[in-house]
Amino acid sequence: MNIGNAVKILRKNKRISQKELAKLCDISANALCSIEQGESFPEKNTIIRICKALEIPESYLLLFSISAEDIPENKRILYNTLCESIKEDLIHDL
Repeated sequence: MNIGNAVKILRKNKRISQKELAKLCDISANALCSIEQGESFPEKNTIIRICKALEIPESYLLLFSISAEDIPENKRILYNTLCESIKEDLIHDL
């Protein structure tokens, strides 16, 4: 699970800079950078603020943070078939 990468993907999709998102979330740009690079894991209230700033449900952020490596091997084909196409549809709707 890589929540930082998910934040980065969704932020870029919204065309928001790190500095802008950090300001909207009331955290430092360095803190956001650290989250996106996977150096730190955000607290729950920070996740909530990030999702509000990106105007997405928290479930979207969690879905985008899941990778195939997080899924049991015997379920990965299903994951790759369904989840990746769902992610593509969601990203277009944002």
